[in-house]
Amino acid sequence: MRNRHAASCVADESIDWHTHRTNSLFEWSDVSAAALLERGGVSSVKPCFAPAYHRLTDSLTEEARLTPAGLAVTRRRLVFSLANQLAVRELIENRQVDPELHGGDAVFVLGLPGTGLRRLQRLLFEHSALNIPSLREILSPAGDWRPWLPESLMEDPFEQALLSRLSGGGFRGAELGAPHGDHLLLTYAFHTPSASLEYRIPGYSDWLQEQDATVAYQFHRYALAAILERVGGGTPLLVNEFHSMQLPALLRAYPTARLIRVHRDPLESLSHVAGLSTMRRLAWSRWVDPREVAAEWARRLGTVLATPEWHTEAPGGAAVLDITHEELTETPLLTVRRICEFLQVPLTSGIERRILEQDERLPGGDCECVAREHYPTGEVKLPEIFRELRDVYCRQWGVPAA
Repeated sequence: MRNRHAASCVADESIDWHTHRTNSLFEWSDVSAAALLERGGVSSVKPCFAPAYHRLTDSLTEEARLTPAGLAVTRRRLVFSLANQLAVRELIENRQVDPELHGGDAVFVLGLPGTGLRRLQRLLFEHSALNIPSLREILSPAGDWRPWLPESLMEDPFEQALLSRLSGGGFRGAELGAPHGDHLLLTYAFHTPSASLEYRIPGYSDWLQEQDATVAYQFHRYALAAILERVGGGTPLLVNEFHSMQLPALLRAYPTARLIRVHRDPLESLSHVAGLSTMRRLAWSRWVDPREVAAEWARRLGTVLATPEWHTEAPGGAAVLDITHEELTETPLLTVRRICEFLQVPLTSGIERRILEQDERLPGGDCECVAREHYPTGEVKLPEIFRELRDVYCRQWGVPAA
């Protein structure tokens, strides 16, 4: 599928000389210097996670087929990520924030992509006893948020840039005060499978699946601590489907975390994530093959389904609540009641009313169902192991097969 925007993409003039030297755009020393400049030119810590950075940028250079605009945006994201990493680590290593005081009671909501996690997040955001990070907090976990005040001209280099490209410009991303997924906290450590949604980087993604991501999740806890230090109060609740792919590492960094798992037919998840990934890759890539994308995600979801922690009722001894996508969509208020009972937080009639009002405002079905038009139905031969694991999964959790 050819990117209809590729021929008209205009590179950032400030880095136009890089256009034919892709690897120079992502040079570690150059990006580190730019990140340090973002921090005022001085930092008490040195950049970390260089091996993951190099593996990621090697894949971006060799496999992603980026357009000039894609190169420019990606470099900006790398600089932004490293600047945030430095800011968080300065707080922790200078003992301005004690990570042991925060995150021990964290709750993680996870499931395969397309299981309705964003919808559930918006409903739970209405509960005052739950502390769900906003987009502003995720974008600046260690800052004072001044760059992200409503009157600021700063743009989010992640969602804003992407969604503006997909909509042809003029699109405003999520409100800064809206709840947001915490995957960017791992992006700042260059350890995140969510990057595969937007880029064709199988070399990096395969490498990442083989790594012990515990250190990256330790950084995630540092970043969360930096946020909670300023916005304490309530039970921290994090929502991200990609935690499913690194659950053992998450539990090592958060040994007392509680989990809420949302289950759905993996085939539905595959059609959602493959379509969404195809749509997002079209924003920055010269060429995208939907069949290749679907085959790649079938392999990745199969790896998740084969993980023992995903089938265990209490992985790592964690307290777990299992719910289904059907429960969430058909009886949202009852589902929230179950969650509140599990978390032992009160649910008043006023909060229930706000949750019902929020549910009515949300679009029906998957929020990004438009992505499904990019899934090549009937053209992808699913691996036998995926079909077998899907059958086992649906039987175990009582999920109806599509």
